[in-house]
Amino acid sequence: MKEKGTMAERRRYDRLEKEFVFRYAVIDDLTNATLAETGLILDIGGGGLRFLSSRRWRKNEQLLMKLDFEGWQIDESGNVTIRSNAESSSMLVIGAVMWSAETAQEDQFEIGIRFTARMHRDE
Repeated sequence: MKEKGTMAERRRYDRLEKEFVFRYAVIDDLTNATLAETGLILDIGGGGLRFLSSRRWRKNEQLLMKLDFEGWQIDESGNVTIRSNAESSSMLVIGAVMWSAETAQEDQFEIGIRFTARMHRDE
């Protein structure tokens, strides 16, 4: 039963609260995209991630992101597991901005991303 004043969680996937830096680019021309910008991921899950940015993003803007996370292991089927003793792996993913919100810090925004595609395993 839903208590008064609480909102039901809408996520399909659990989130891992883990801060790490990632590289990304706005997708205008995918063939010429360079991962020149960096951001700080606040949490990540199977369906998306939340990160800090110095600018507000518009809903549905597309980003190409390179995720490097120590302990990720990607199998032949493309499934990701996290193991404390595994080597690092990288993954290129595309995501769409779902929301953007101001933070208490000036010129700082939280951005919610929904994964839309995985490009390939990046060795």
